[in-house]
Amino acid sequence: MRLAGLSLAALAALLWGTSGPFFRIAGSLDLDVIEMNLVRFSLCSLALLFALYIRRGRRRPPPWSMMNPLFFMGSAGMAFSSLFLTLAFLRIPIGTSMVLFHTAPFWVMLGTWLFSRRKPTFFQLVAFALALMGVWKSVGGARVTGSLDWLGVASALIAASGYALYVLNGHFGPGRHDAFGLYCRTFFVATAMIWIIAAVSGRLVDLFQISAKGWIVLFYLALATALAPYGLLIAALRNISGSTATITTMSEIPFSMMWAFLILGEIPGSGAVIGGILVLLGVGVITFERG
Repeated sequence: MRLAGLSLAALAALLWGTSGPFFRIAGSLDLDVIEMNLVRFSLCSLALLFALYIRRGRRRPPPWSMMNPLFFMGSAGMAFSSLFLTLAFLRIPIGTSMVLFHTAPFWVMLGTWLFSRRKPTFFQLVAFALALMGVWKSVGGARVTGSLDWLGVASALIAASGYALYVLNGHFGPGRHDAFGLYCRTFFVATAMIWIIAAVSGRLVDLFQISAKGWIVLFYLALATALAPYGLLIAALRNISGSTATITTMSEIPFSMMWAFLILGEIPGSGAVIGGILVLLGVGVITFERG
């Protein structure tokens, strides 16, 4: 059963790793960041509504209110994490984007220090130092290869901090004892935020101009890089621990580099590879301490 859980988590990471290349393909079809995420979030929201309908007869956790600042910060974090990561994919190498985005656990650790008022442990400080070294090495490698774009770098780090807000809401916000309900409500509010952004920016009319090929790519992004991997991860957690799942899904970093090479012919720079190893080591240190 443990092997099955590890396989499911690895398959989820394999699918997540295709996100960068397919967002890049969508960009080549004249789809912008807002359009991509508007369709992706909307399709996923419809699927989650269907899942809630199927689960309607099951025992429900105690009710909880969304009227909490941290919940809305977590929802905004989810929305802006996806928007800015997409922008990063379009501006800097995919491997570098993923390395920078996977610093999210360290921003979660920083937020946990602030919320819990606990002093950081030695292992946490070591992990944070490894993450900073990974960022420094990735950015330095991009500068050497001439692929450095500060807007892209900033976008990936903003995406990481946005995802950290979503995770912190799960730890400290309302509904933390209702994992699936919290995820669904957060996703619905994030989707509403993206619709508002699209309406204000005048992007809604552009939906009618998306080509058939564009719709195919957007459907893939919704199904294969959002719904399917999260479903696989939920199934994996029935057989393995959360810490083991975290370590396994971090294989998304090398998988993303592999897919970028196979689909786009993008060769990962040595800085991104070494930076990714440092970030993975940092996550390993955190997981070791929790274990």
